[in-house]
Amino acid sequence: MKMTLLKSISLIALLTAAAPAMAADPVVAEVDGHKFTYSEVMAAKESLPKQYQSAPEEKIFPALVNQAVDTYLINKAAQASGEAQKPEVKKAIEKATESIVAQAYLANKVTPMVTDEAVKAKYDEVVKNFPKEKEVHLRHILVDNKDTATSIIKALKNGEDFTKLAKAKSKDETTAKEGGDLGYFRKSELPTELADAAFALTPGSYSQEPVKTDFGWHVLKVDEIRDAKPPKFDDVKNELKSLMAQEAVVSLVKDLRAKVKIKLSDKNGNPLPEKKAEEADTAPGKPEASAASTENK
Repeated sequence: MKMTLLKSISLIALLTAAAPAMAADPVVAEVDGHKFTYSEVMAAKESLPKQYQSAPEEKIFPALVNQAVDTYLINKAAQASGEAQKPEVKKAIEKATESIVAQAYLANKVTPMVTDEAVKAKYDEVVKNFPKEKEVHLRHILVDNKDTATSIIKALKNGEDFTKLAKAKSKDETTAKEGGDLGYFRKSELPTELADAAFALTPGSYSQEPVKTDFGWHVLKVDEIRDAKPPKFDDVKNELKSLMAQEAVVSLVKDLRAKVKIKLSDKNGNPLPEKKAEEADTAPGKPEASAASTENK
């Protein structure tokens, strides 16, 4: 259900986004009398990959104009062909319409609940209840087997630098270039094997034995141990917005379900026992939730 809700939320953001104000909206293309305005053409920019959205307007505007013209011509030809009257196409149009209306409904219901003030209040609640515990600044070198990890520990004992070894040996390419730096973690945020090993170390020390996880074999180093600090508001603002929108959708769906009588069956049409029906209610991708979803992200 989580992914479905996140997709819903992403479209909510799209539906509620404000278009940039313009002094004028000139016609930038015309096909047999059908006119295309600047704002219509530029609206398609939102559908481009992120790397293209940031391109200078003079670079992408000609392509967007031609895309608008081509799309119009295809749609016009499709309408003239009678495709819209085919049963399967009618059904698809009906489903698409249902989805768009559902998204508009969700946007209307959820957006007022996720104001800047509400998000700040949620953050203040998180900070107030933030657990008082320690966190470690952790580095690691990740390799495929125990023998390699053991040889790295031996090299460290011989005085070699952890950061240099991480850059040369770690298969975790993302952190290797940063000297194996994983950042700060509370114990509850780490897999048990890493948590136990990391929090047994003192600042500046490294693990004397390789640590095995599902990812491979780790050699750990702790740079610092400090009191855990809550994240800054700006760093988690968008995440909190998504979480609150998700919670609002869950609450809305729960209220809607409470107003109707629902009977669920298995794939053979046999009624599910009440307990099984409740489990199906909480399963990912429920029909009532997925009806409001879209492949947007």
